[in-house]
Amino acid sequence: MNKKFLCTKLEFKLILSIIFSFTIACIIFILLETIGESMLDSHFGKNSFMNNQKNQAISDFSKYVSDNNLKISDHDKITQWVRKEKYVSLYIYKDKQLVYNSDINDATIYYGKPEENPFMSGGSLYEVKFADTDAKMYMECFFQYKYYYIVSIFDGVIAFLCFIVIMLVLIKRKTTYIGTLENELKILEGGNLSHEITISGRDELASLAQGINEMRKSFIERLDSENKAHLANSELITAMSHDLRTPLTALVGYLDIIEYKKYKTDENLKQYIHNSREKAYQIKYLSDKLFEYFIVFNTNGDDLEVETFDGNELLEQLMEEQIFILEDNGFNFQIDSCNTTFRIEVNLISIRRVFDNIFSNIIKYADKVVPIKVEYYIQDQIVNICVENKVSNNLKAVSSTGIGLKTCKKIMERHNGQIVATKQNNIFSVQIRLPIKL
Repeated sequence: MNKKFLCTKLEFKLILSIIFSFTIACIIFILLETIGESMLDSHFGKNSFMNNQKNQAISDFSKYVSDNNLKISDHDKITQWVRKEKYVSLYIYKDKQLVYNSDINDATIYYGKPEENPFMSGGSLYEVKFADTDAKMYMECFFQYKYYYIVSIFDGVIAFLCFIVIMLVLIKRKTTYIGTLENELKILEGGNLSHEITISGRDELASLAQGINEMRKSFIERLDSENKAHLANSELITAMSHDLRTPLTALVGYLDIIEYKKYKTDENLKQYIHNSREKAYQIKYLSDKLFEYFIVFNTNGDDLEVETFDGNELLEQLMEEQIFILEDNGFNFQIDSCNTTFRIEVNLISIRRVFDNIFSNIIKYADKVVPIKVEYYIQDQIVNICVENKVSNNLKAVSSTGIGLKTCKKIMERHNGQIVATKQNNIFSVQIRLPIKL
């Protein structure tokens, strides 16, 4: 049997409480016994209580013999009386010979087989008249033992009650704490998750309370995350319905004009067709972004397949792809690259999606006069990629659903990274942070 005998902290404390309580109870019992015996010894030694009890017993035995016409040979009846009295030893003599001894098991000494009297030299003998002869008796009385027994029983009860009281006092704190935890769990069951669980001590109850508290916090975080996700999805649907409805309404309007030939010239027809095409592309762009958002957010992060790349080569490749497109649109760049060799684990498709989103926004919103600043460097085993541009002052009113940024944030979270976008004094900057392998 390989079961290990290992006490938990609670069991160990309980054992110590029992030992301590039992020790105190024993000390109390011994003190009470000592005091009680001392008082009884003093009481019995200072008065004639025992003599009176003995004289009364001798008188009762003589009366018993007389009332029952006992003969000196009626040992069985004599023994019955002795057993009834309990605290008496009786010795009967005839002609200085012992004929009855209550201390012998069979309580019978036959006449003709006498024993010498052990009390004849100094003991007190009393006359007793049997039906057939006169005899002498010697009686030893132990009536004081009855009171010693009563005191011992009383001391034992007091000691036991002290043991129970001490145990209750010692475990009161734990039972109170258990009651506190029960009440706090009822509060949590009632829906008040903000209530903090009381953590007291370093035993299993404290560990249990800590676990409940951590579970409460995790549940609150999960509820907050679900509420935020629900709110974000609600806002997204509201924004997307508005953004899709606007170009879709315009497209339907243009198509109605074309179908019912409400245009005046062929130039107007070409313009309506051109506008319809632009609105169709705008709807396609928005729907692509929406599908991209749901694909990213509904994919388990554990399913993300990553590869290890040389960090400088990968970033140079991604930058070159974007710079080619932006230079073709009239933008200039200032690039400050990293001289430290490092490796990085990423999903190439996802990271390229992040850079595509960032630089496509630059094409739409950035001022072409001011160069785009790009910098990446290593700090605390993190590669920091900073892209900064000035927002164009000639933009028309632009509304954005923020789907692209939300998608990028989710992608970076799955890479254990971070993306932060800020705008200050008409300067828009994006910072990407990714862990590296040196």
